[in-house]
Amino acid sequence: MYKLIPPNSTKLEKNIEQLGEKISVLPVPFIDLHSIDHCPVSHLPWLAWEHRVEYWQPDWSEQDKRTAIRESQSFNARRGTRSSIESLLSTVVANFQLKAWHEFQPKHQPFTFVVIIDPQHLLNIEQLLQVQTAIEATKSARDNYSISARIQSEGSFFIGAACISGETVHMETI
Repeated sequence: MYKLIPPNSTKLEKNIEQLGEKISVLPVPFIDLHSIDHCPVSHLPWLAWEHRVEYWQPDWSEQDKRTAIRESQSFNARRGTRSSIESLLSTVVANFQLKAWHEFQPKHQPFTFVVIIDPQHLLNIEQLLQVQTAIEATKSARDNYSISARIQSEGSFFIGAACISGETVHMETI
């Protein structure tokens, strides 16, 4: 190892140099951390962030995560276009139609669109939020949208009632 500190350095400086030598021999795979195919699975979210992957689900399979990172460059090049919205929505829901403002009669307000999800397909709230997140991740900043879908929601509530009955007796003394 090359010594970078002068011979008259203090004990503290020599200890710091020794510590630096120990750190430099750690097997940190920096090149692998930037490779889509070799990056450890635990580091894929940071690699996705580096590649500007806007839509990410932690429960995706390893292959889906690597594919999202790999396709991010071409996706980001066409971000905000109809095809980018459609390709990202197809990962969330199968049957949908995207209608732009000029495809309606009468025409809707400019720069608006509607995502129409097949009425045969019933979404739960989590799926609806995934659709919304996917649209927000790729639409143009000027665009406004609405979603037309059938939603299934579950909940519970309690109904209670009470009944009080009795007689009122008035007593008088004579």
